[in-house]
Amino acid sequence: FIIADTPGHIQYTRNMVTGASTANLAIVLVDARHGVIEQTCRHAFIADLLRIRHVVLAVNKMDLVDYSQEAFDKIVEDFRRFSSRLDNLVDITAIPISALNGDNVVNKSENMPWYHGPDLLYHLETVYIGSDYNHVDARFPVQWVIRPHSDEYHDFRGYAGRVAGGVFKPGDDVVVQPSGFSTKIKSIESLDGPLEEAFAPLSVTITLEDEIDISRGDMIVKPNNQPHKAQDIDAMICWFSDTAKLSSR
Repeated sequence: FIIADTPGHIQYTRNMVTGASTANLAIVLVDARHGVIEQTCRHAFIADLLRIRHVVLAVNKMDLVDYSQEAFDKIVEDFRRFSSRLDNLVDITAIPISALNGDNVVNKSENMPWYHGPDLLYHLETVYIGSDYNHVDARFPVQWVIRPHSDEYHDFRGYAGRVAGGVFKPGDDVVVQPSGFSTKIKSIESLDGPLEEAFAPLSVTITLEDEIDISRGDMIVKPNNQPHKAQDIDAMICWFSDTAKLSSR
């Protein structure tokens, strides 16, 4: 797995948004001496906003509260009370740790015999995220059109991107949006060679049977399950600038 370390200070909240934007799991670090604070709730809310379904509540510095189960349980109760108002945090695992001494980080701690859950590393290695992806609605946003300037591949035209949903196979009928052109998938390529199928979240290159005008931002979908097209959207945004946003925009 890849870990994106983001600072906890409120001044760098935007860094947390950037780091968590592609995450499957968030580790929310809490100081056992201070418990759930405003920034804890803010980070949990952002994780929910980004539809991160799995959260580890890592209660750190347990050594400074004498490895107290009562202190740990109080923090877990406070966090669960807050997270109950959120929609997407469906899998919350609370782990008492001491980063200084390594308690429950890589191995189970002998200082907290009352804790019967996994250590942090074991949980990260075994948490199941396969069901988080949409394998029904086939969506392939085109991020790059590959046209090699070489004699060997002068006729090659591939469309690179990350499968956002569904399953694609060579021979599938597809439609390109927003143009509406129809064609078939000729092949699916990856760094390891040709694939018999591609599904979220694989990054692949798709080639098509027909030469169609496709650009970055277009989407390849299945003809019997096309997305709704609209010009108006409702969205909640994270404002990165220090300057206040314009209310009219």
